Amino acid sequence: IRRWRVADPVEALLSAARARPEAPEGWRALGDALHRAGRLGEAGAAYEQAMLVGVHDPALRQAALALAANRLDVAERLLKPHLRSHPTDTAAMRMLAELAARLGRLDDAGALLDRALELAPNFLAARQNLAMLHLRQHRAAEALQEIETLLAAEPDNPAFLNLQGVALARIGDYGDAAERFAAVLAARPAQPRVWLSYGHALKTIGRRDDSVEAYRRAIALQPELGEAWWSLANLKSMRFSDQDVAVMRQAAEGRLAEDDALHLHFALGKALEDAGDPAAAFDHYARANALRAQQLAYDPAPVEALVEAIVERCDTRFFESRAEWGDASPDP
Repeated sequence: IRRWRVADPVEALLSAARARPEAPEGWRALGDALHRAGRLGEAGAAYEQAMLVGVHDPALRQAALALAANRLDVAERLLKPHLRSHPTDTAAMRMLAELAARLGRLDDAGALLDRALELAPNFLAARQNLAMLHLRQHRAAEALQEIETLLAAEPDNPAFLNLQGVALARIGDYGDAAERFAAVLAARPAQPRVWLSYGHALKTIGRRDDSVEAYRRAIALQPELGEAWWSLANLKSMRFSDQDVAVMRQAAEGRLAEDDALHLHFALGKALEDAGDPAAAFDHYARANALRAQQLAYDPAPVEALVEAIVERCDTRFFESRAEWGDASPDP
């Protein structure tokens, strides 16, 4: 009886992928086979190649455009069926994770990114997203672990260094955070928000004059950056010049993001109060607080009801009947 030799499925799939290197399906199939065989490093490389050639996939291109336009419903309608058909498409996983994060479904986003990195550990963009997600979830220590992996791959990447600076600041290590921001700015000085972060770190470690200079650099690059103006105002001893007030007023008249607008109005209120114009200052404070109130959507009714219940319940008789309770010590 003639015995037929069954070809190695991995070798067969590798040959197929090389025959059509522009087709992401072939590289994903190869990655799946390598993953099943326990050859995880090679599987990751195959999935990464699928990502590189997958940028030409029409569904993913349309989903990317929808995400860029913040049309999340359109992106979701494209990505979910695509992932059902291609369950190991790590690029699609990352895009769907970004969508989930924007919708506040943070656990779903984390699960998708974990799966993408399980399949393709060298998928740095997904690892960067995971680090940012950890920061959003106030898990700075876990974010730092991911960032260390990113920097091991690309030690001089300014985006990774900036992310490390943000994470270090979150755990209170402002000295090292300032060093990371300085390194980023040495490579890319035209980054107003990095100058802002640098200013925050410098202020916290007591380098006030340097922090003022950093905030000023941020403002020079982006005059409508309200948080930089408010950071200067929040130094308390800072006094704005007439030129500063003119620049802030001009910026406040433009189309601003809500956070920039409220911070600018708070800063203008402080500047005008210091200048002896309380009526104008109050107007800007009121406008800033109106914007902030919209963000907070605060309803005082539950607190008012609680206070009224406490007042009604905790009267003189309530405390007199409990005069001997508690500890005799005067300590709080």
